[in-house]
Amino acid sequence: MDARDEPTARLARRLETALECMLADEESWTVTTDGPVVARLPDREFAFEQSDGPDGRRWTVVLRADGAVVSKFGQFETIDSAVERVESLARADVRYTVCCDG
Repeated sequence: MDARDEPTARLARRLETALECMLADEESWTVTTDGPVVARLPDREFAFEQSDGPDGRRWTVVLRADGAVVSKFGQFETIDSAVERVESLARADVRYTVCCDG
């Protein structure tokens, strides 16, 4: 198996293509793969967690803003489904939920 066929490499390529098409020159962004795949935009980042289970690989998208986890989405069965979630969230307002235990 070629390294380009590995799930992390496929995810990074698919994510880069989606962000390039969607954001063009409007915003700066980067995708890193030195650990979990992370897409960074000026005001947020998306980290991809993968887990392997008896039913196959699943992907979770973690939305962070200002260094804090805002929300988690998943578990997605395909890379395309996970990237589609990022596409829907890349321009959406980031809203925090504040709660307390007492």
